[in-house]
Amino acid sequence: MFTNFSFLQKPDPIYRLFLQLQGFRANTYWETASEILEKETFILPEINVEWEDLKRLSMPVYLRLGNRLERFFSFIIQESQTYEMIAENVQIVAQKVTLGELDFIVRNVQTNEIIHVELGGKLYLYDLEIGGELERWIGPNRSDSLLTKLNRLQEFQFPLLHQPQTQIQLAAWQLKQEAIQQQICFKVRMFLPESLSGYMPPYISAEHIRGYYITLPKFQSSRFEDFQYFLPEKQDWIVDPKYGEVWFTHKQIIPLIEKSLLTMQSPMVWVKKSEKDFETIFIVFW
Repeated sequence: MFTNFSFLQKPDPIYRLFLQLQGFRANTYWETASEILEKETFILPEINVEWEDLKRLSMPVYLRLGNRLERFFSFIIQESQTYEMIAENVQIVAQKVTLGELDFIVRNVQTNEIIHVELGGKLYLYDLEIGGELERWIGPNRSDSLLTKLNRLQEFQFPLLHQPQTQIQLAAWQLKQEAIQQQICFKVRMFLPESLSGYMPPYISAEHIRGYYITLPKFQSSRFEDFQYFLPEKQDWIVDPKYGEVWFTHKQIIPLIEKSLLTMQSPMVWVKKSEKDFETIFIVFW
């Protein structure tokens, strides 16, 4: 997204997919979403997967991160012994107008339960300048927010199951709405401003915090000069930076960051402090 460089010395699309999948699995569930939405949390089943297994997963190279996470969710379900996929990305259409889309309908093969699952895989930064705790969690480019996502799920996504037109679609699979449970699979990565290091905002826990964010002038200070850096593409934002193999000096990375900031994009930056010490930060334009 921001550079044409691969974080792997010898780019391998299958291995890259594997690292992305591992990152998605490592994302922590945000249980507060279940409390707010009054929906049970859907816990993804554990699967044993090697990187060669990702050859079975069809993934367009430039598929955006949100759709990429949906493919990973589907892959995990299909590889598991617990669930089977009935349908995914179910478009509900009435009079040639698309009313919305159901993310997934799965069956628990052990209990025969049918579950409608909505997936949320989000990354948010905490902005103290905004009033209201949930409102403060925003996307790196300030174009989306945690509260907006929750409101959409509560007011639109979950009620879609109960629309008359949805009943027609369900009947094609011999399913009845009243027999379908609704659950939420909400995985998050949260970032605090560096000035709030050690502070824990309401509604989240330490496991959700994956790094911090700063402005470019702060990043240009001498305390960052001795480390190495990389700007991952957005699809790699869920990859653990310890897998990075290509690194740049502080002086080399600044022009790449500046280029991103000029387009009103806040880049993620991987920081290599030592062979065993890595950080993930954002450099924000705001």
